[in-house]
Amino acid sequence: VIVRRLEGRGASAHQVWLPPLDNPPTLDEILPGLSPVPGRGLTQPGFEGAGRLVVPLGVIDKPFEQRRDTLYRDFSGAAGHMQITGGPQSGKSTLLRTLIAGFALTHTPQEVQIYGLDFGGGGMSSVAGLPHVGGIASRLDPERVRRTVAEVYGILSRREEYFRSAGIDSIATFRRMRARGEISVTDQPWGDVFLIIDGWGNFRTDYEALENAAVDIAARGLGYGIHLIVTASRSMEVRASLKDHLMNRLELRLGD
Repeated sequence: VIVRRLEGRGASAHQVWLPPLDNPPTLDEILPGLSPVPGRGLTQPGFEGAGRLVVPLGVIDKPFEQRRDTLYRDFSGAAGHMQITGGPQSGKSTLLRTLIAGFALTHTPQEVQIYGLDFGGGGMSSVAGLPHVGGIASRLDPERVRRTVAEVYGILSRREEYFRSAGIDSIATFRRMRARGEISVTDQPWGDVFLIIDGWGNFRTDYEALENAAVDIAARGLGYGIHLIVTASRSMEVRASLKDHLMNRLELRLGD
């Protein structure tokens, strides 16, 4: 009788555990209040990472602190290349789609351009229509695969020459000048360029001749705003010569 009469009275006890994460959050939940912004398209007004190569990817669960924070990744500095490792069906392609969509919601097509090589299960095709995406090539189209790698490698070479001729001392200076309109789109139509390879192990096996170009992009690219993102089923698929450059790493569920 006493318990029934006390029910619903007084302040509720502090909830020690947060509700379980049964369903993964969507990007519009991570970036609430999405709306059209003049000059930037659909985005979260006032987002501090807009145009700064900071992109939301998910939620960090901190049970001991009884809180959850948004997981961001910053590609503007030394961690501008990424390796995503996970076993079969662990969500690697889903994470890549989230990354690409996150860039699309926080950056303009002039700030970020993306080229993809889909050696996974075809999951990247769903984002091919975004204005930020220059193209998605599958493993079944060898000519497009070679052309995509050659295109990104050519952008790197041309930008290296542009830095030399224009006296630009760093990629940070280039980004500032481009944002202020001091570098015309005619001179440099690309902003930060991302080459994304979903299925690095398959790429190495099927296109061994292109591996050196990808490694060279990783070795030289960050200084010129060219980024490499790869997924792998096992960490050992990525050789040390490349892994040393992939400082931004996420590990999903691994195989046995």
